[in-house]
Amino acid sequence: KMRLSITLVSAVLLALENASAWLSPHNSQSPMRVRSWERNPTFSGTQQEQRTNSRLLMSDADTGDDSTLSDEEWSVITNLYQQAAGDANALSKLVLEALPTLNPSLIMKLRGAMQESRDEFVAVQNALNSVLDARLAGARDVLFEFLNAGEIRKLDSLIGKAARDGKLDVAFFQVLNMNLQDASQEQSDDGDENTANRFQILQHIYTRCQEEVEKTIPAGVALLNKLLRTDAPSIRSNQLVHYLCPQSNVITTPDGKEVKLEGREKILVPHADFIDAIGNAVLQIRNVEKAGATNREVSANMVEAVRTVAKEARVTIADKFGVESKELQEFEAGLMPVFRPSSSESPYIKGE
Repeated sequence: KMRLSITLVSAVLLALENASAWLSPHNSQSPMRVRSWERNPTFSGTQQEQRTNSRLLMSDADTGDDSTLSDEEWSVITNLYQQAAGDANALSKLVLEALPTLNPSLIMKLRGAMQESRDEFVAVQNALNSVLDARLAGARDVLFEFLNAGEIRKLDSLIGKAARDGKLDVAFFQVLNMNLQDASQEQSDDGDENTANRFQILQHIYTRCQEEVEKTIPAGVALLNKLLRTDAPSIRSNQLVHYLCPQSNVITTPDGKEVKLEGREKILVPHADFIDAIGNAVLQIRNVEKAGATNREVSANMVEAVRTVAKEARVTIADKFGVESKELQEFEAGLMPVFRPSSSESPYIKGE
C-alpha cells in the first residue's frame, strides 16, 4: 500500500537502493528487526554491495549522461567546482549548502552512474553522493535509536528530541519508509507475531514523526500532510471540518447551559493556504516525474490522492458555507488551474 505525504514526495529525490536504507539486523535488539539478509538466500554479499551502490528510481533513459545537461545546469556545476578550487571537503560543503536549491532534474542526473564525463561533473557528482550517503547513514542511526528505545514513552521522547535537533529530515523519512515497506511485505509473507509488532511500531514511529514535522511547517501543508496519511474517509471528513470550518465559540457548562465566548469564530487553516499547499504538492510530484525520479503511473496515483482530498474539502466547504457561498467559489477558482489547467503545457501537467 502506498504511503503518501509531502515529505515522501520530496524524499524520492534522495532515494537509494533499498539495502542502503535497511538497518542491519545484527545491530537492533528490538522485536522490530529489519529483515535479515541471511533470511533471503537470493542475495550474495557481492550482490548486496552492488545493490547498495546502485541508485533507485532512475528513468529508463541514461539521465546521468552529461550531454543532456542544460546550459543552466552546467553553469551550476562549474560554479560549485570553481568555488571549491580543487578541495574535495570544500566542494562537499558547498554542495550541501546548495542542495535545497538544486533542480530535481540535475540531482537525478548527478546521481546516475557515469562512465565518462568532465572533471567538474565527476567531482560534483562524487561530492553529492558523499553528502547524501552521509545523510542516509545519519538517518539510519536515528531510526536505530528509535527501534531500541524499549518502551513507548521513551520512544516519544526521543522522537521529540530528534525533531528539535532537525534530524527528522527527508533522508530519515526515506529510510523509515523503506523499512515500513519491508515490514509490510514480510508481515504478508509469514504472518509472524514479531513481524507484526515490528510493523505496528514502525507505523507508530511514522505517525509520531509526521506529527512532529507538522508542527514546524505551514498550516496548509501540515493539514494536507495529515489528510494524505489518513486512510479512513470519515476521519478525514472530521479533520476537514475541524480545520477548514469556523470553530465554535460557544461552550456548554455542566448544567447544560450554553455560554458564548468573546471573539469571532476562527478558521484554523485559511482556505488560501490549503489551496497553495495542494497546488505546490501537485507541482512537486510533476517535477519529480519530469526529473525521471518516478514513472507516470506512480505520479498519477499521487496526484489522484491529492485530488481526492481536494474534492472532499470542496464537499466540506459546500456543506458548511453553502453551494452559492463566496468561500466555495474562491476555493474552486483557486484549484481550477491545478486540476483543470487551460493548457496541456501547464506545469501542473508537465512540471517546471
